[in-house]
Amino acid sequence: MAKKRKSDAAHLDEVDRTMHSTFCSAANSLSQIFTHAMAQQKLAFQAGERHSMEKVYQWILRHHEEGSRVAVADVASYLQVRHYVIWL
Repeated sequence: MAKKRKSDAAHLDEVDRTMHSTFCSAANSLSQIFTHAMAQQKLAFQAGERHSMEKVYQWILRHHEEGSRVAVADVASYLQVRHYVIWL
């Protein structure tokens, strides 16, 4: 009987090790997915910032080519109307 109990205990230990290994692998995969998603989100945010700044630059350039001056208040108003948020 003692041998059977040791065999059962060894089998349970092996199952525990396998489950722990599987859990660790899944946790690491999830962590990698999260890290990748955060990196992609940062890249998308930066692309949006560049796009917004390019639009503002084009707007200012258009006004400059028409011969009108663009005041800071005009730029602020343009940004507010367009719902652009630019962090300085």
